[in-house]
Amino acid sequence: MEAATTVRRECRKCGTDAGPALVCPRCQTVQPLAPGADLFAVLGLPRGLALDAAGLERRYLAASRAVHPDRHQTASEVDRELSLAASAAVNRAYRTLRDPIARGRYWLELHGTGLADGGSSVPADVAADVFATQEKLEELRVATDAGERTELRHDVEGLRAGFAARLGGLRDGLVAAYAGREPGLDDLRRRLAEIAYLGTLLGDIDDAIGEGSDGTDRRH
Repeated sequence: MEAATTVRRECRKCGTDAGPALVCPRCQTVQPLAPGADLFAVLGLPRGLALDAAGLERRYLAASRAVHPDRHQTASEVDRELSLAASAAVNRAYRTLRDPIARGRYWLELHGTGLADGGSSVPADVAADVFATQEKLEELRVATDAGERTELRHDVEGLRAGFAARLGGLRDGLVAAYAGREPGLDDLRRRLAEIAYLGTLLGDIDDAIGEGSDGTDRRH
């Protein structure tokens, strides 16, 4: 795991070494974001896929309080603008890093790659399921007989339950991989691609049977 880069930056008001902090430790003045700061650095975290959820929450709450615009509403216009920028960065960092799927995609981004760089083909592990499910959904869309539609809907709902459970397992496996030996970029890309395609399948099924998401994360 890479340590957060230590830099020397003088506070724009009191001259104290504020380092990469969002707020000067001496005068509590909001600082401009450090050049090239990633989302890990915004929350003062070492760069790595494995994160302690409780620690992340504490970092977020402390940073959010320190830079919240309400705390700086009587300050100068520059201070208020910096507060807004810092608050937006803190919120984005928290939203991204708390979710293992979003964190993985951001990790690929940090390393100059993405899901599409692994090719646009459906992962082999889900290819058969994708095509079989799409055929079943098409049958449901065009079916006119009430009995046939009921049977097809039952089949599709069964598929949905299986895919939702499988997606949950993949997400848990991703978290476990982060906590163990950090996955390489190719392995991470493969895992995220499979999650993305299963999430898309769940969305297609929900559209076909007229139901919303059951809370399963389907981002892709």
